[in-house]
Amino acid sequence: MILIEPPPSQFDLRFQILGIPVRIHPYFWLMAVLLARPGRGTKPVEVIVWVAVVLISIIIHELGHALMARWYGWPPRITLYAFGGLASFQPTYHDTRSQVLIAAAGPGAGFLFIALVMSVVHASGHYVTVEPANVLPYRVFFEEFPNQNVNSLINSLLYVNIFWGLMNLLPIFPLDGGRIAQELMIQANPGDGLQKSLWLSIFTAAGVGVLCGVKLQSVYMALFFGYLAFSSYMTLQQLRGRGGGYGPW
Repeated sequence: MILIEPPPSQFDLRFQILGIPVRIHPYFWLMAVLLARPGRGTKPVEVIVWVAVVLISIIIHELGHALMARWYGWPPRITLYAFGGLASFQPTYHDTRSQVLIAAAGPGAGFLFIALVMSVVHASGHYVTVEPANVLPYRVFFEEFPNQNVNSLINSLLYVNIFWGLMNLLPIFPLDGGRIAQELMIQANPGDGLQKSLWLSIFTAAGVGVLCGVKLQSVYMALFFGYLAFSSYMTLQQLRGRGGGYGPW
């Protein structure tokens, strides 16, 4: 996964949210449309709803990171690009607590957002329940609305903010969970904590990739987690080539 901001282009969309600069690279829109997996019979409104959900959800996720970084006094900026979103800031010091909280604030913001959405659904007179499911231990269900576009919107919001949010908390680098695991393992064992966190990332990503391919029958997710496993392995090899250790700060 590439965590480097793409160079500016003349087609970038720029604005601010809560005083935080936001830049949307044109490839972000292409990524969002491809994730909708449009095919024969797909209605344009379904693709539009999905792109809107991805846009709003990723911005809220990155706002969680950015607001927490700003709370520590580090001015952030947000970039949406082909690989999702990126909240960038320049820390003036490094400690485990700040990095863990900043990493956890992204998924946390998504969970709070979907809780607000479902509160609005419940307040509108539609019941909301949490029941056992097949893939995740539990799933949120709601009484559907007469308008199917509204149902599609809510279901997509649930999927992106809950399922993607939980996947993002897995101890796989460079996902938020991988960053949290890396910080904690380095603090516990400064000597080889980084290497252990990368091994954890490799085995977790490989296992999740196989699970996605077999149980979910999702080639895209299997390839995605397979790539993350390979990326962590290459990072580990580069670390060994440098003689190990932890010294990015």
